[in-house]
Amino acid sequence: MTVNGTDEGLAALKDGRFAATVSNSAADTGELAVTNTIALLRDEKVGKIANTPVRLVTRGNADTAPLYCPPDVY
Repeated sequence: MTVNGTDEGLAALKDGRFAATVSNSAADTGELAVTNTIALLRDEKVGKIANTPVRLVTRGNADTAPLYCPPDVY
């Protein structure tokens, strides 16, 4: 088992060295941070703890796992 869906972790998953990984997306974390920041600037209440979505990635869905650090697309 590994975490964060890194390239190395996904490669190990696909070749059978790992059974699963847990992946979160930097984009999801960033979106949640911006959403909560805007809410705070508007004097809205936000929770003290914010949880980002986590996905269980197995060999069967490894091809659709979110990239941990997507390459720049410029």
